[in-house]
Amino acid sequence: MLKEMLKKISTKAFYIVFAIVVSVVLWMYVEITENDLQTRDIDVRVVFRNEDVLNDRGLLVSNLVTENILITFEGARSEITKLTSEATVTAEVNLANIPSAGTHALDYTIVYSQGINRNAISIRGASASRVTMVIDRLLERHIDVKVNYTGGTASDDIIVLPAEFDPQVITVSGPEEVISQISHANVPILRENLSASITEDFDLVLIKMDGEELDISIHDSVSISHETIRVTIPIRLMKTVPLHVDLSQALTATQSNTTLKITPEFITVSGDPDVIRDLNQIMLGTIDMLSFGVSATRTFPIIIPNYISNVSGENEATVLVEVLGVDIAFISVTNLQVINVPPGHRAEIVTLSTDVRVRGTEADLAQILSINLRVVADLTDLGTGTTSILSRAHISGVDVDVEPVGETRIVVSIFSD
Repeated sequence: MLKEMLKKISTKAFYIVFAIVVSVVLWMYVEITENDLQTRDIDVRVVFRNEDVLNDRGLLVSNLVTENILITFEGARSEITKLTSEATVTAEVNLANIPSAGTHALDYTIVYSQGINRNAISIRGASASRVTMVIDRLLERHIDVKVNYTGGTASDDIIVLPAEFDPQVITVSGPEEVISQISHANVPILRENLSASITEDFDLVLIKMDGEELDISIHDSVSISHETIRVTIPIRLMKTVPLHVDLSQALTATQSNTTLKITPEFITVSGDPDVIRDLNQIMLGTIDMLSFGVSATRTFPIIIPNYISNVSGENEATVLVEVLGVDIAFISVTNLQVINVPPGHRAEIVTLSTDVRVRGTEADLAQILSINLRVVADLTDLGTGTTSILSRAHISGVDVDVEPVGETRIVVSIFSD
């Protein structure tokens, strides 16, 4: 019994000792491998610090001769493995102390990303001990923007107006040698079969003084205030539209016996296609058919909406209106009356008789006598004094198709009571 117990105790002790030995061995392996010195070559990217300070002096880096530095790093495996790419380490150059343009060679500082113990890493070699760069004078200029549209429209009655764009001036800055070559910025636009206006943002290209585009490799050294330009290409539809006048109603001048001639009869206009397609005529105005006898000529301004352009260019139209099959009779009227005499006043008709023009057929006019007419002057809102008043003639006592036309005036004196 005692012998068996001693056997079990000795077996358990063996396993405990074995576990301890294995742990110690593993710990020693990790310590040895993790702290084992290793090297790694990394192509380190050059970055700038205080570039704004350099620009404030009117200078800039126009050419970086040393863009990358191949550096050999040495350190413990645990740190070296963290240097996986250029993103984990950079070569930083301070530009704050550069005084003038020219070629400069500057020292650099190795900067590690967060989480890397720089004290556990050393540099064993580098392809360059300093960073060489060309410093140029910084020039800033304002240049014009030009839009160059080429293309066609969907039909011959559609026209393309000059492009509208913003901004019309941009700012370019960069090396003096490059900026001094630039003439303007060009926005090339090519479209086909346009039937409606377009508004888009377009890329621009820089044009040199000789008319050629700035080389793309040089273009990268230029800073531009606007990379794109918002351009509107206005499309207008041309259309020939008739002119029109309205005629007021009259007893002796109807549609059947009235002729109308408008000169010009049509004008050509242009406008937004969606709007101008619904434009079927342009109204000149209204002619009062009682304002004249047998014929009249009136001149009207051609007024079109603000959103439509007058392509023909005519600003006025002449309208000739004639009433056929009627005559004019001049009848002397002595029955002169006033109405609406101002309160506290009295009126005296100075005119003894006035001629009234009456329009109608010859047969109907033969039946009109002076006793069939009276002329009435309305004195509403008039003050004291003698005034020639536009009056209205009335016909009564006869059943014929005649009517007074033109102006009739009588002179009236108004007195205070």
